[in-house]
Amino acid sequence: MRGLRCSTVAALVVVLSGCGSGLPGFEDGGEPPDPSSPATAPKVDFSADIQTEAKSVSATYTVTNNESSEVFVADRTLVPSGAGTKLSTAPYVTAESGEDGPVLVLSHRVFPWPPGVNLAVAPTGGGQLLAPGKTLTVETSVDLPATRNQPFGDDLGHGKITLPKEPVAVRFCLGVVASPIPPAMRLEETDGGLTFAHGNAGHDAQHLLCSASKSLATYPA
Repeated sequence: MRGLRCSTVAALVVVLSGCGSGLPGFEDGGEPPDPSSPATAPKVDFSADIQTEAKSVSATYTVTNNESSEVFVADRTLVPSGAGTKLSTAPYVTAESGEDGPVLVLSHRVFPWPPGVNLAVAPTGGGQLLAPGKTLTVETSVDLPATRNQPFGDDLGHGKITLPKEPVAVRFCLGVVASPIPPAMRLEETDGGLTFAHGNAGHDAQHLLCSASKSLATYPA
């Protein structure tokens, strides 16, 4: 699947902005806006295999860089570890409206600044530079019922954002940034890999590659 544009392949994915009903808008305590990125789709091959169990969901994805230069793959999140933090393959977990009901979205990606949010330091995520011709495979999973995980937090000025109680499906999205990497992403080497700053610059340079949605037959209370 070459250069998949998740906003245009309607047969495979749900549009990022969602179109169904059942989830509140941002000012009513729902997810912040997530506008489509203007970035051109990089030349990569992407696939994701989602497995759903009664108490967990896992996604194993593969991306191959067919560009002539490096691409940045946002394949890590920052999670608590003792008194500090560490990079992990644990996914971000948010929700969107689907045609048949709420959809859980697991992701490794860059998020834009939510409206009205001002932080002294942008939250960070992790990733790696993928050389031309190289392939990366990553497995990520989350227990059910899932807990929302978004780098800017759960309260963005309009009440605590929570996941829907009965999502009907799940999908996975991966953020890939083609060269040149925006300086505002502030890539930095750490013991666990590269870190980057979430924000509008990275979001606008990122192209999201998304799997098809997979039904959740049952969801634990």
